[in-house]
Amino acid sequence: MKIDVDQLFRKRFHAFSVEFIRYAQYMANGGLMFVAIFLMGLLAFYYRSIIAMIPPWFPLPYAMALVIAFVVVRSPLRTFLLEADLLFLTPHEVRLDRYFRKALVYNFATQSNVVFIVLLLLMPMYTEVVGAQGVQLWVYWCIPLLLKGWNVYSSWTFLRLPDQKKIGFYTLARFAFSYILLAWVLSEGQFLRVGMIPFGFLICAALLIWLHSRMLTYKKKHSIQWYRLLAIESGLRHRFYQFMNNFRDVPAIQHQVKSRSWLIALTKLLPYRQSTAGRHLFTKKFIRSGDFAGIYFRLILLSAFLVLILPGPYAKIIAGLLFLFMTASQIGTLWRHQQKRNGYAIFPIRDSQLKQSFSWLRMILLGFHGVVLVLIGIL
Repeated sequence: MKIDVDQLFRKRFHAFSVEFIRYAQYMANGGLMFVAIFLMGLLAFYYRSIIAMIPPWFPLPYAMALVIAFVVVRSPLRTFLLEADLLFLTPHEVRLDRYFRKALVYNFATQSNVVFIVLLLLMPMYTEVVGAQGVQLWVYWCIPLLLKGWNVYSSWTFLRLPDQKKIGFYTLARFAFSYILLAWVLSEGQFLRVGMIPFGFLICAALLIWLHSRMLTYKKKHSIQWYRLLAIESGLRHRFYQFMNNFRDVPAIQHQVKSRSWLIALTKLLPYRQSTAGRHLFTKKFIRSGDFAGIYFRLILLSAFLVLILPGPYAKIIAGLLFLFMTASQIGTLWRHQQKRNGYAIFPIRDSQLKQSFSWLRMILLGFHGVVLVLIGIL
């Protein structure tokens, strides 16, 4: 059977684009989008003041290299594969090179937008604190984008490895290469320089040669790992649905359950009796179901960082209140998630008790977030 790989990719890409645009419209009409826009405006207003707070001794080029290296190395590859492809496409793997090349081009184009935004945000720091100008600015823009393209391709190649630990090892090697090169470029050749010998450049050259030799070997030795690609695609789709679920209920979302035994031990502090059954239910659901706890703690860390760096009490208060609103909205999805799960009706818990338990958990979580922001704000 002959397969038109170009048409196949266009159909998969079109289906994803239609779904993305539909949910993006819901996101644009949601209140969280206006909160995010207001936060960005607040940061833009105080950005110059934040830059002025950077001490002269701070190694800004190396810190910027660390941030940019993380962005360029992280390359989750979307291939638009479906579970049925294990049956229908695997026999035609040798004919799918063009399909996967198109997928790599798509990943580079979309992920380059993130790199561009990060570079745009960091550029005022680089020009005002470091004093970069002229050719150095061209290097500042070009090298990270080239690194992103190389990392997308190398990540795709190393995904052929059957051993996940080896993939993690080569990811660390790619990060080391990207960071050393960026630090060497952003510091204008001063990183790991001893006298007239640019050790930073020499290390980068050695790492690049070694990585490319490994890539050529593995590309000939191993075939495509279809189950791994499907797992990555499923994870990206799940995170997309989970993010959009903050703005509108997503019927297709499938919440994953994670044990988190180190965190679930906190539920032992709750008294174990019938009147607190709802509290146990919602607390364990918050910790284990999906990524509710992960998003909650990430919001705490991000809001604490912004409250710490923003100058003036009014800016800190506004940013803190906006993040508390975002946290409350995120916690609200926990209730909607419970409402869609009819299986919880078998528990001997009244609806009124469920509402009281959810309100109790929301008060605890928002209170903890608020206390953290107050303590950070008075530092």
